Amino acid sequence: MKKILLLLLILIVNSFSVFAQDEVKSFVQQKASPKEGLQAFMKEFVNKFDYKNADKIPNDVTEIKLRVKFVVEKDGSFNDITLVDDTYNFKNEVIRILNEMPVWNPAMHEGKNVRSSFTLPITIRITPSAVTSPDEIVLKTPEEINTFNALLKSNKIDTDFFDLTCDCTLARSSKNDELKSEEFYMTSQDQKASYNVAFRKLTSQQAKDEIATIHSDAVKQNSVVKKVSFNGIDATELHVNIPNGDYVNVYRMLFFYYNEYVIAVSVVSYKTQLADLLFEHLKRNFKLKI
Repeated sequence: MKKILLLLLILIVNSFSVFAQDEVKSFVQQKASPKEGLQAFMKEFVNKFDYKNADKIPNDVTEIKLRVKFVVEKDGSFNDITLVDDTYNFKNEVIRILNEMPVWNPAMHEGKNVRSSFTLPITIRITPSAVTSPDEIVLKTPEEINTFNALLKSNKIDTDFFDLTCDCTLARSSKNDELKSEEFYMTSQDQKASYNVAFRKLTSQQAKDEIATIHSDAVKQNSVVKKVSFNGIDATELHVNIPNGDYVNVYRMLFFYYNEYVIAVSVVSYKTQLADLLFEHLKRNFKLKI
């Protein structure tokens, strides 16, 4: 028996531009946001999601990555809901859920409500339903941990933006010219974790505001937030657990600004021990090339 885990990655892939010709802006002073908070919004989205309303998913598929795009109107309602890479026909299900969700706080610019676009990345993981507690110890002996850490050096992801040694493969990469962003998505060989690395080109002030907003939102959601040095760069580190029914998805993330890019690096697993081990390895082995 299998159960769907819906992971909503908290990354810098949101865009906040206005659609009306006389109101179009590349950056707004206050972005649109759920009134109940992002974590509560994601939890409700997960609870409402029913994968049975989509096309049949093959038994060998363990993970599905989607990108939902919609407009948050001036009154906070959703409009123009579209879905990118809708392999299994989730669009109607996503539209149904968003139409049932509470309206958001609209984006604001120069003291006025404005229409804004929003891109929500969604990763659906299909994992055995027996998995429940994130605190369950997977690797019980030092020998098992050493073997696990050795496997993390078995492969190298080599891109124009970064290098990373890991026990993983590059599942996909995507470029968004409108957002001036590029994203890379990797999965571990054992399907117990995934990595996401996103680059978005912003001015220094835009980056400062964006990272400050990420920090503020994380604190509101009771996430663990730390200021750290990553390869000599000032960075924000986030630890957050997102409940999903009987599961808890464990996120470990880094956000920082470097060479005109806001960069987000994250590891997601359903076990705290694995997430921590993978994240520490990532911080030691992630090498920027830009």
